[in-house]
Amino acid sequence: MNLFTPELYVRGQSDDEATQQEVDKLWEEANERYEQRLREIEPELPEHVRQFNHLLLHDARVFSIARRDDQLIFVMRKDIPPRDIAIITYFLTDEPYVDQAALPGKECSTVMEYLYDKFDLVHEGDTKLYTLAILFSNGWEMRLRFRDVRIALADPLYAASGPASASASASKSA
Repeated sequence: MNLFTPELYVRGQSDDEATQQEVDKLWEEANERYEQRLREIEPELPEHVRQFNHLLLHDARVFSIARRDDQLIFVMRKDIPPRDIAIITYFLTDEPYVDQAALPGKECSTVMEYLYDKFDLVHEGDTKLYTLAILFSNGWEMRLRFRDVRIALADPLYAASGPASASASASKSA
């Protein structure tokens, strides 16, 4: 399902209003098709995978991506309130594919943020697998095939950018 692409994302960065309007229209159409696909597959998804699918990661700051055997682990801080820390573990079925030049250099950021993803369910015989393509602001596009995913969300007490707000710390210690 090739709905969102790095090329469409780059075109959307144009200063030309006509181009921007065209890309906005294409993006909205792609989003509608994607949402329809998610509705189609949702009844086949276990509850924890449905929760993963509703996790809002757009613009999340990526602190780390690590590998341990068949597990790929992301540690991120969400940009959308409550701005919690998301630790996501993918149980891979194949090696991850990483295109480190999916975006042209001028569109790349030195900070790695989660721009968008494309999730899907595939059947291989009696086995259900998941695919995920993620575009990051540093120019990477990562494609994963996995059999399961686990999510842990936590309120930050300290993040790389500094201490969390006093109210967040106080509410956890009460």
